Amino acid sequence: MLVLFTDFGTRDAYVAQMKGVIASLNPRVPILDLTHEAGQFAIAQAAYLLAKCVAYFPAGTVCVAVVDPGVGTARRAAVVVTAAGKFYVGPDNGLFTYVLAREGLQAAYELTNPQYFRSPQVAPTFHGRDLFAPVAAYLTLGVPPQAMGPPLAELVRLPLPQPRLAGDTAYGEVVHIDHFGNVITNIPPAFVAPLAYGALLEVTLAGRTWQVPYLRTYGEGQAGQLLCLRNSDDEVEVALPQGSAAQRCQAQVGMAVRLRRLEPA
Repeated sequence: MLVLFTDFGTRDAYVAQMKGVIASLNPRVPILDLTHEAGQFAIAQAAYLLAKCVAYFPAGTVCVAVVDPGVGTARRAAVVVTAAGKFYVGPDNGLFTYVLAREGLQAAYELTNPQYFRSPQVAPTFHGRDLFAPVAAYLTLGVPPQAMGPPLAELVRLPLPQPRLAGDTAYGEVVHIDHFGNVITNIPPAFVAPLAYGALLEVTLAGRTWQVPYLRTYGEGQAGQLLCLRNSDDEVEVALPQGSAAQRCQAQVGMAVRLRRLEPA
């Protein structure tokens, strides 16, 4: 199957044009939308979200990923084959950083063969339609990735924020804020162990500090009161039942966050 991930939104013609190019080359391939609401121009945020979106797709999946503020510049275009057997087509600007950390790199090739472009005249402002979409379609037809251009020994990789633990305090940063306003950190639950559910954590974020319970589910919290929990992707997040923790805490992606255990198990 072929899946799409962009920051294009859905109100314009961009996504539809990409789908049209793909369908013209391979009308039988299923095309699924992962999201077109990745943060505009925000490569690091999109890299995190992309890895979450593709995590449960099977080997053989072809993903077109486009968050590309440098479109038309000297940045390279690539097809990436991961050790998990998935194919990623998009700009070599760090967008695949979290994917590669999760799946491992098998091979990568620069997109230079015009035989697999939509036409010899590639619009410098829309590589999604004229370059990435047709290359992905050809991959679904069985064209090997090495036919797309020369191998790339290295890909651009963003620095991955690394949490650290010092005594009873965990230090990390906000890596994502979801649709509900949950503040997702890169701190693993092991860093707050052996804290029992219901015990207190001291959360420091955006220059302010709160004492909040560490709970198992959102529903165990009280409306209007912050809580921390272990989310479904095994990350510690700060949440506000039926509200936005991001608004309450004035949190933004990239902010430092500190969690200190106040009560042992």
